[in-house]
Amino acid sequence: MKAFPKTRDGNHSFHKKLTYMKKIYWYLSCLFLLFPAITKAQKVPAANLMTIESVVVDENGSPISGAFVYGNEGVAVAKTDVRGKFTLYTPELSDLLIEAQGYESFVFEPGQYRNTETLTLKKSTFLYGERDAVQIAFGKVKKGNLVNAVTVFDPKELRKYDNTQSISSALTGLIPGMLGGSNIRGIGNAMFVVDGLPRDISTINLSEVEQITVLKDINSSILYGNDAVNGVVQITTKRGQPFKKQINATAYYGISRPSALPEYLSSADYMELYNEARLNDGLGIQYAPGVIENYRSGNQYRYPSIDYYSKDYLKNLKPFSRAMVDFSGGNNVATYYSNIGWTQTGSLYNFGEGKGLKSNVFNVRGNIDLKVNRWIKSAMDAVVVLNNNNSPTGSFFTNAATLRPNLFAPLLPISLIDPENAILKGHKNDIDDTYLIGGTATYPTNPIAAGYSGGTNRQVQRTFSFNNRIDFDLGSSVKGLAFHTNLSFDYLTLYDQFISNTYASYEPVWSATEDKITSIRKYGEDVRTGTQNVGNASYRRRIGFYGLLDYDRTFNEIHHFAGSLLAYSTSDKVQTDLQGTKNANLGLRLAYGFKKKYLVDFSSAYVNSAKLPEGNRTAFSPSLGLAWMVSSENFMSSATFVDYLKLRVSAGSMNSDNGIPGFFLYDEKYSGSGSYSWYEGTRSRAGVVPTNGGNPNLAFEKRNELNFGVESMLFKNRLSVNANVFTSVYSDQITRPLTIYPSYYTTFIPYRNFEENSYKGAELGLSLRETIGDFSIVFGANVLYSTSKVNKRDELFAVNSRNRTGQSVDATFGLESEGLFSDINDIAGHGIQAFGTVKPGDIKYKDQNADGVIDANDEVRIGRSQAPLSYGLNLRMSYKNLTLFARGNGRSGSNGALSNNYFWVDGDDKYSAYIKDRWTEATKATATLPRLSSISNTNNYRSSDFWLYRDNFFTVDRLQLTYDFPIRLTNKAGVKALSVFADASNLVMLSKVRHIKELSIGSEPQYRSYSLGLNISF
Repeated sequence: MKAFPKTRDGNHSFHKKLTYMKKIYWYLSCLFLLFPAITKAQKVPAANLMTIESVVVDENGSPISGAFVYGNEGVAVAKTDVRGKFTLYTPELSDLLIEAQGYESFVFEPGQYRNTETLTLKKSTFLYGERDAVQIAFGKVKKGNLVNAVTVFDPKELRKYDNTQSISSALTGLIPGMLGGSNIRGIGNAMFVVDGLPRDISTINLSEVEQITVLKDINSSILYGNDAVNGVVQITTKRGQPFKKQINATAYYGISRPSALPEYLSSADYMELYNEARLNDGLGIQYAPGVIENYRSGNQYRYPSIDYYSKDYLKNLKPFSRAMVDFSGGNNVATYYSNIGWTQTGSLYNFGEGKGLKSNVFNVRGNIDLKVNRWIKSAMDAVVVLNNNNSPTGSFFTNAATLRPNLFAPLLPISLIDPENAILKGHKNDIDDTYLIGGTATYPTNPIAAGYSGGTNRQVQRTFSFNNRIDFDLGSSVKGLAFHTNLSFDYLTLYDQFISNTYASYEPVWSATEDKITSIRKYGEDVRTGTQNVGNASYRRRIGFYGLLDYDRTFNEIHHFAGSLLAYSTSDKVQTDLQGTKNANLGLRLAYGFKKKYLVDFSSAYVNSAKLPEGNRTAFSPSLGLAWMVSSENFMSSATFVDYLKLRVSAGSMNSDNGIPGFFLYDEKYSGSGSYSWYEGTRSRAGVVPTNGGNPNLAFEKRNELNFGVESMLFKNRLSVNANVFTSVYSDQITRPLTIYPSYYTTFIPYRNFEENSYKGAELGLSLRETIGDFSIVFGANVLYSTSKVNKRDELFAVNSRNRTGQSVDATFGLESEGLFSDINDIAGHGIQAFGTVKPGDIKYKDQNADGVIDANDEVRIGRSQAPLSYGLNLRMSYKNLTLFARGNGRSGSNGALSNNYFWVDGDDKYSAYIKDRWTEATKATATLPRLSSISNTNNYRSSDFWLYRDNFFTVDRLQLTYDFPIRLTNKAGVKALSVFADASNLVMLSKVRHIKELSIGSEPQYRSYSLGLNISF
């Protein structure tokens, strides 16, 4: 059925695509037109300029080509030629910042360059240069001093050839040891930290991020205490750089197309199959053949066949656009960084209010660093994110997956209704003077009607974040000593802002002889108050603080000592929580390095928990890491192909309350239990019964871990290798162990530290680089293999095959199927299945314990839900100024399950095209699905391997082609750099079950996205 008249132009689709191309052209053209104005604003008037000429050399006096020279706080920029010479024009003599790849940057004051012909840069020490600083827990170290299992990710490098803005997307497939974008080593979701304290990352763009470090072992993450039990993803946002003014802008426009849409049967096909389902159940048919034929070829309003996923209701694509600009710079007193972005997403709806709706996200970040005096520095960060998600009222996709196609016609043509009908004459609302809203007494509202007349809903999200750091350099008292503080405050509000209209719907009464509506029945009233309402409000408030006494000093370039003493606290309160989550701990880190070859790191936390009883609320968590720089040993001098080799080992024990499901579990709890009467029924009292017993010995859950690692660079840094082997045991996990108490004691059973899981695995990351003339290639690969085991579980099954102990933590249990029953004799010769009446075409299950009855005792392990093997691949190929980048990720070894009502259909469920392979008498030899049933079928639709599939896949996540304009052209345009790109996201999935994995049932579809854009730097 059509929702509205279609254009008569046969080239409708072509014109639609042409319209989008015009929008892209207009969007990019406007940006290019702005370039002259922007670049003009960046140029300094030619009058009164001073000329600075010099040569940049290394410590041996050799010229350095390609070095950037910044003057006038970054406004004036020059680049050295092959002789190391540069010429810079500034209004007056100013400090010069000089940067070159492989050298330490340096700021030259006027007195240092006025009377010299050369300016000397010092070569960076391998792994110990200024660009080798790595953010770790509450501090930073040089890469050479890293002891722990830490992966460093540089977003700035990635964004040169991959314009993704999602942090989660960027992490997926690029970080060794990560499963997806948040799970470390397949153990559990990591803790996310932004600028030193826990935060939600969903509102942060990758363009705002300076560095991401993934802290995978206990030794690297333990200072964060309780919440870091599964590892930490630490995000550091960008800061301004003294004497280097930068303006970077990015803009792109694109489209998103659904990867796949559900396919449901037409009304006629549904009716035929529903009749079949009733016959299978021994019932009579519900729809006569003549009626079915009417729904197949009759008037579409009288005999509706609604496909909610058709082009009548959903577009083929939706547009999106994003524009971002960041500013940074400053001097030796104050620096700044600011990022401003705007993202707009169109709607997939093709009717009513939803057709023209757009959702917008506006974000602003400001990071300021201020030098108060020679020993005090301060930093202030503020972030505001405004998110307005607009949609029509109602739940379109939920209804689209459940409403059967023959229920009603959403729209009724006014032309088919008697114009003298009194109800028609009195109607107040219609669609374009052409349609009335259709409905029935059972369905007086529907998603199509709501889209036209129900009003709109704006989900409003406001995020405010604030940081204040103060750094005290106490080196004048004790060399290498410093004190740092950090205070953060985050506040998120979420609410719906809507104008809720009520509307009348009409049920037609059709003529018996012709397709005319003789009368209509009205349900509801048309009321448009114009009043804006607010509902579904919620908030989240998070406060964090730490104070850190830090020491870092090297003696005689031999002995390196570092230490940190930490006090850390966070509070996280969500509106629905009666009591917010609090985390507080003390931390101590002691590190020593000898000749940069032998490294030791002792890190520990004294954790606290409000979830545990007094006397057990604190615990000490220690860890130790050791590293050996093997490549620095004399015996490695003959291995010329080894540029760098480090071996690592770490071990630790962490106490955590992160997995404890609530507060006051150690207390005896009671609840109401009806009322009790006495005194001949004239008196009564509410009853009280225990819910659980108390346990004053309830304690922390524990994680014990051992990690071995190796990292290396080979063949003149062409090949880099990073590998870890790990084992972790999560013990003393809290549960109510019902099986160790008698059955009559059930309500008195306390919570106890009882269960235990273990995890083992290995991770490997490789990167290969090669350059041949103007052609270069970078290939990266990483793989994670992780297995788990239940060591101890509260369980007491009648048969051992049902025990979870000894199985993987993610093991799936269910019945083992043996195909479908072919006939009555097949059923009679099989064991009794205790899940309701069984008929031919139902699933046959294996009798595991050979007792003649198939019930819950015959459940066995049938699969696992988490892939033991996951991997990522990325490739970058460049020729001169053209770069092609691709990356993807895959998984292998897990099982997916078909379980929603798209695959499990019985009763009055809507029928999808998937069920065409159902069992019938004619197809019993080839059928892959059980028979249809018009009543609830508890035998077929339960956990069994019949509904499992092998969930192996590889997805090409990103593909981008980038062209960097030559420097000689950008210089003429007055800009530092300019590039254009075309990219695609979620491009293709390689999987035997792709048609299943790409489906979204009851929610908005998954998308493939394509965009064109540009990056420009001033």
